[in-house]
Amino acid sequence: MAKTFSRLIRRLTWILIGLALIFFAVNNRGSVELSFAPIAGNYLIPIWWVLFTGIFIGLVVAAAVTSWLRLEGFTKRRKAERRAEYLDEQMTAMAEDAYEGKAHRAHSAASEDETGLAAPKILAGNNTPDDGGAEDDAR
Repeated sequence: MAKTFSRLIRRLTWILIGLALIFFAVNNRGSVELSFAPIAGNYLIPIWWVLFTGIFIGLVVAAAVTSWLRLEGFTKRRKAERRAEYLDEQMTAMAEDAYEGKAHRAHSAASEDETGLAAPKILAGNNTPDDGGAEDDAR
C-alpha cells in the first residue's frame, strides 16, 4: 500500500514539473540575442531554450562531479580492503609460524641483522632470557 502511494506521489510530482516547464516555455516565446565573443555573428534563440539548455548542462556537470566523487570513495575503500586482506594474510602467516616455533627464530634473525647484536635467547624450560651463562657459572 505504502509503495503504491509513494509511486503515485512520485508520478504526480513529475507530471506537475513537466506541466510547469511546458507553461514556462509557452509563456516565454520571446527571443534573445546570443553571441559568442570569438565567433562572429549573433543568434536569435527563444529564451526558454537558453534556460533549459543551462539547466541541462548544470545537471550533466553535477552528475559528472558526483560520479567522480563516488569513484574516489570507491578507490579509497578498495585500497583499504586490499590493505586489510594483506594484513590478514600476514597475521595468518605469523600465527602459523608461531605454532611451528618459527616466529622466535625469525625475530632473532631480524634483530641480529638490524643491530649487529644477537637477540636475547629464550630458554625452553622457563621462558627467561639467557644472560650468557651467568646462572650456570654461579651454580
